[in-house]
Amino acid sequence: MRARIAAGLALLAVAAGLVAGASADQRAGEATERVLVGKSVQKRAITAVQLGDPAGTRIALVVGLIHGDEHAGLRIIEAVKRAAAQDSAALQETQLWVIDTVNPDGQRAHTRKNVHGVDLNRNFPYRWRDDVPHSNGYYPGPKPASEPETRAVMAFVRRIQPDLSIWYHQPWGAVLACRGRPPIAAEYAKLVGMRTSCRGKGLHGTAITWEMHSFPGSAAFVVEMPPGKISGGSADRQARVALTVAEGR
Repeated sequence: MRARIAAGLALLAVAAGLVAGASADQRAGEATERVLVGKSVQKRAITAVQLGDPAGTRIALVVGLIHGDEHAGLRIIEAVKRAAAQDSAALQETQLWVIDTVNPDGQRAHTRKNVHGVDLNRNFPYRWRDDVPHSNGYYPGPKPASEPETRAVMAFVRRIQPDLSIWYHQPWGAVLACRGRPPIAAEYAKLVGMRTSCRGKGLHGTAITWEMHSFPGSAAFVVEMPPGKISGGSADRQARVALTVAEGR
């Protein structure tokens, strides 16, 4: 099954007519495909870029931003792209898909929520709960997966079925690996020099809980960067570790 998915993904952008012109002799770490994941409420594009081995049987996903006022992950995604392009040995037998932002409207407005006032990271259908009003910063939407951004991400994740997903947030300054789970999140924290935390455990309607429920055996976790801007060195360090765990090393 995994081999069939990988082969299908190698043709994904071609079949959809969405390839951004990769050269035939592209190195393993460089971008090979750009795919339209979907569009936001205000019709801004949500795109994914594939790095690494297009036929790789290990599949990973890294998302820079879901809350529009948490920008640190954007710098990390750019560092991931640079690191992959500079290292021809990176991502052997691994497809790595990176998404800058799944909330381009919120990013443009510098707001946590999308333009409907929905916290996209409470809008996923697994353990969704309508427990706070629209005025609350964590408003989960009128129903599960009510938002086009959420539905676009869900469709893309179902298509690629990642073994591993990393979602960047701010401002808690910890890898959310409660009691060492999932183990790869704890390993990420160790490699990058961050603490782990149980904060956020039990939240409803989040992207990572939906992913792990939908694909048993996969791992998905959150890296919470500290508040404010991050340095280039910090972004590069996060990127190197993201590539390491993406490969399963």
